[in-house]
Amino acid sequence: MRLYVILLLILIIGAHIAMWTSDMPRDLALKLTLINAAGWAVILLPAWAVSKWAAAHKACK
Repeated sequence: MRLYVILLLILIIGAHIAMWTSDMPRDLALKLTLINAAGWAVILLPAWAVSKWAAAHKACK
């Protein structure tokens, strides 16, 4: 599972690098980067928090 998250992050960062090195206007690239980062944060941060909570809950039993 950890490998999948690392691969996903590599792909996301690679896509952002490709976008910034393209001929896209910088203001549009910045807007899209912020929207994309916020979207992934909404998806990944709660999943990470739940996994940490589950591990702590399991350790208490």
